[in-house]
Amino acid sequence: AAADRLQRMNVPAFKIGSGECNNYPLVEHIASFGKPIIMSTGMNDIKSIRKSVSIMENAGIPYALLHTTNIYPTPPHLVRLGAMAELKNEFTNALIGLSDHTITNTTSIASIANGASMVEKHFTLDKSSSGPDHSHSLDPIEFAEMVKRIREMEIALGSHKKKIEKSETQTNVIQRRGIWTVKKIEKGEKFTKDNIRVIRPGFGLAPKYYNTILNKKSPVDEFLFQSYNNLKLFFFIK
Repeated sequence: AAADRLQRMNVPAFKIGSGECNNYPLVEHIASFGKPIIMSTGMNDIKSIRKSVSIMENAGIPYALLHTTNIYPTPPHLVRLGAMAELKNEFTNALIGLSDHTITNTTSIASIANGASMVEKHFTLDKSSSGPDHSHSLDPIEFAEMVKRIREMEIALGSHKKKIEKSETQTNVIQRRGIWTVKKIEKGEKFTKDNIRVIRPGFGLAPKYYNTILNKKSPVDEFLFQSYNNLKLFFFIK
């Protein structure tokens, strides 16, 4: 009856709570409306979730599965964010998210880094109100902060490739190291661990050439050095 009432109100999608995840007649009824379904999966294993998923897929509707722990509030050690990966692997057509019943926004933010496409969080105007959910719900200020941090997390995730960013080149010279002479070196004298050192800043030869030039002889007197804060920098060796 509640589903029919919502359908008459022309809601754009349906949310099915964990307690109805294995209520397959209800899932079939809601799926027959042809609208997207968001389904929480607390208190259900992969086998029971699979039956509901088959109903939604047979109806040809888009759907999302929310990993949930139905303990109010949920202690951090029972959140098990890694379970979202199992849902994603088992149900490749589903959007995966988290229905978070912890008392802070930490888990919701972390879920984004673990691949959540959506987050459900209880909301209240007054945590002291009577009822089972208010104590672990977020108030307006906390909720706004959660959304802000989630947006930051989305930005921070960025590219999945490990590469050098163009903006990092500004700090390359300061933070990287180069090969410097630390003593006067005469023509024919060998470069040794005594007279060269890998130190900042990162001008000149890169550290990768250190072993290459060890024990090589200087081709000239005062081997092409230039003063930099009492350190001597050389640029090349033949």
